[in-house]
Amino acid sequence: MPSPLSTGRLQLSFPTHPPPRSHLALSLIRPSHFPLAIIGIAECSKGDTLSGISSQFNSSLLDIFPSDGIYPLAKICFIFGDSDDNSLHQGAKIPGLVLIPNVMGNKHLYVGTLLADLCSQMLSEFGVMVCRIIPRMDSCHSSLK
Repeated sequence: MPSPLSTGRLQLSFPTHPPPRSHLALSLIRPSHFPLAIIGIAECSKGDTLSGISSQFNSSLLDIFPSDGIYPLAKICFIFGDSDDNSLHQGAKIPGLVLIPNVMGNKHLYVGTLLADLCSQMLSEFGVMVCRIIPRMDSCHSSLK
């Protein structure tokens, strides 16, 4: 295993819009045509709640992607706090949301680690996707449980 601060490269592209719905038939044979991961970015002010941001993020995704679609394989929303208020840190954690406080010193390193985690989730979902597509692979199903 590489050390947490290993050097490496990851090439990301950021499309401006999702592919048209007419391309959904190509989703299994042309995964490179579809967004594999979604990164949301939000700013949290004093009146916002994590559950409100989560519901807004998820409803935005439903506007863009069909609910029964395969993609995106992974999603995360980075929430940047605009004040030193600690009330959000004390609330329940919601999967898919990461709060980045205003007082954090090395945000570059932290966001880089979070992006590496997102890419790891995305790659692991490829295995799950194959098991859903090919149900005859009993060994595949048992190894993922």
